[in-house]
Amino acid sequence: MNRFLSHFEEIIVVVLLAFMCVVVALQVFFRLILQDPLIWTEELATIFFVWVVFIGASLALKRNEHFAVELIQRRLSIKDRRLVGIIVGVFLVVFSLLVLIEGARITWFNTQVSTAAMQISRAWAYSALPAGGLLMLVRSLEILLSRIRGDIADGMNADVTVDDTGKDGLQVKPEEQL
Repeated sequence: MNRFLSHFEEIIVVVLLAFMCVVVALQVFFRLILQDPLIWTEELATIFFVWVVFIGASLALKRNEHFAVELIQRRLSIKDRRLVGIIVGVFLVVFSLLVLIEGARITWFNTQVSTAAMQISRAWAYSALPAGGLLMLVRSLEILLSRIRGDIADGMNADVTVDDTGKDGLQVKPEEQL
């Protein structure tokens, strides 16, 4: 179970991408081969795509793969890097909370609005925002706590890589060990 939770985002993204590929392949088959396009496939593929984007944002946080401007950070002392890392971690937590709260609000307002082709609630698509926001919040808190504890010395990950093997949570390895 711990292994599942440590790879939760990867599993969900792979499953959603597989479903999206099947839906798009169905659309291509029906449109080009049978000359009878399905009207709901574009909508469903878009919903899957939105979910992939927001779950993928959490995955990028987990893997520390969001881009960062390191030009200034590399010129700072280790102590200042840690402080900047903690400040960035706080901003990540605040941003994730905003995505979660505002996403929940937008989802709630769209529960009674139906999609054009499938006639399902638009809340299915919009619920990707609070779900992704919640996952990003968990990952942001992990990053912030690691930076406060000093596990990630520079905060911007210039000289270390975060490894989440699932056993002991986030672990920091110097680049030489990788």
